[in-house]
Amino acid sequence: MSIFLILKYVHILLFVFWLGTDMGTYYSSKFVVNTKLSPPQRATALQILLGCDLGPRIAMPLIMPTGVHMASLIGLIKISSTALIAFWVFSLLWLVLVLTLHFSKNEAQKKKLKTLDFWLRPIIVVIVGAIAIYSLVQPTYILAPYLSYKLLIVCALILFGLGIRYHLAKFTPAFIKLMQGDERDAVNTTLKKSMDACLPYVYGIWIGTSLAAALGLHLLG
Repeated sequence: MSIFLILKYVHILLFVFWLGTDMGTYYSSKFVVNTKLSPPQRATALQILLGCDLGPRIAMPLIMPTGVHMASLIGLIKISSTALIAFWVFSLLWLVLVLTLHFSKNEAQKKKLKTLDFWLRPIIVVIVGAIAIYSLVQPTYILAPYLSYKLLIVCALILFGLGIRYHLAKFTPAFIKLMQGDERDAVNTTLKKSMDACLPYVYGIWIGTSLAAALGLHLLG
């Protein structure tokens, strides 16, 4: 079995996990804000939501290196072996950061890592987006335009994720209040408003991942 086929298989699986588990996250969120359920039931729904959300969090750091590596093997992206290795190392370190944030019980450590992860993402968007746009104008490194468009879509997905994180800023303290027995309408309203504000970004992620898959399969472009 060739490296290309293995990368292709993993790349497809990452797309499936990203889109599929993101839909699971969305579905679970309906139960989290359902006032007809008891706080313990809503807490269970939140645990399911967080478990599903791990899928997109794992897919995001790995979707680009697998795609870039595949493209380099068939000559559609010009990248040196050193640069490719560096890209993989960076992506795997990002994955470690994501997994640490999800599984760590050290709240002080998580707070610092969340800040790092938050600012790391726009930096990635600027660098990758600039390379993709430059390659559309001057195809020196990325020789196939559809790959540049896919990279720009991934940049948009990263920004959508930041948008969701921004709108969920008020969700966590409100949910803590709910778990402490505060079931006032104001608390439930905050929870629902936070979730509803995320919906445009959620739909954007679904559309973006679907468009990226269509470009990869040459249904578009």
